[in-house]
Amino acid sequence: MCPGPTIRRRGIQGRAHQHRLALVFTALIISGLALTGCGSGSGNRGSSAQTSSSASAQASANSVTALINTGIAQANARQYPQAETTFRDVLVLSPRNKFAWYNLGLLAQVQNRPSAAIADYTEAVGTDPNYTPAMYNKAILLEGTNPHSALALYERITSINPKAATAFLRESFVYTRLGDKVQAAQARARAVALDSRLKTITTPAQTTTSK
Repeated sequence: MCPGPTIRRRGIQGRAHQHRLALVFTALIISGLALTGCGSGSGNRGSSAQTSSSASAQASANSVTALINTGIAQANARQYPQAETTFRDVLVLSPRNKFAWYNLGLLAQVQNRPSAAIADYTEAVGTDPNYTPAMYNKAILLEGTNPHSALALYERITSINPKAATAFLRESFVYTRLGDKVQAAQARARAVALDSRLKTITTPAQTTTSK
């Protein structure tokens, strides 16, 4: 159920292989790091203090990017303790960095530390309420112990992205666990309508609870 980690560069779960576990390490999107006031245009660049501040901010952003890419490489090489140290170094520079929190959660998840993973994913979502990869992985971890919370997360994902087929599929798993066959069938139908490849995915064997 846990494929080898690969680099994740963008957005929400929507492909067939992601019905399992979105176990992919998140790279920083470099194009999203442009800083105001760091362009090369002509004209007044402001005071030397402002220039120094901008240069310092750019250096910090570059350091964060380099650290995240290093952590990804370490994680992909299964050097998990080193990767964790690297991502925590990112948080020293950027305490609300959702990519670092997400990747720390993923490291905990692949090492079978669900409580730590849930806490880290919660931090990631706290920095960005629309960060669906962290919601998705957190929901998977909650399916067995807190299915209602897992279901709420999947519903939140599909409200952000109505085309998130795998979130609908996971919803069907949770409804099955809760013994709600009607809702399970409806959620599965929506998933398959969005991605016909998901029709081959069977509901995991599990003990259902009463509705």
